[in-house]
Amino acid sequence: MRDFYAYKYSTSHLFFPKIIITVLIFLGLCIILPKLIKAIKNKQPLFPKDKKFFIENYDKVKLFGTLILLVLYFLALEWIGFVPASLIFIFLFNVLYCGTKPQSLLVSGSITVVSVILTWLVFGVIFNITLP
Repeated sequence: MRDFYAYKYSTSHLFFPKIIITVLIFLGLCIILPKLIKAIKNKQPLFPKDKKFFIENYDKVKLFGTLILLVLYFLALEWIGFVPASLIFIFLFNVLYCGTKPQSLLVSGSITVVSVILTWLVFGVIFNITLP
């Protein structure tokens, strides 16, 4: 029983994602269940056929660019570690959404460096949580 509560530094980074996933599932159920109950009560489909998943003229570059960058970020975490991967991909996400004007690039670079260093300091150094 003692091993169950033993702190393992090598797996400490897995603790918070489990909490976040649990909270997200709970909140998702809080959104879906009332709509499901209302649809059943009114004898209507949960997802009407006249509704579309995407709005017209949605930004395909941002949608697919985000999906591709996200997958590449997860792969890069394994290859090069948290800090370098985060520096590269947070900057690329900012460029994708803010553009490539010199002022936007400066802001994107600043946001990237500050957010990654603060995240590393708070979680990796202060709380001593292993980062991917």
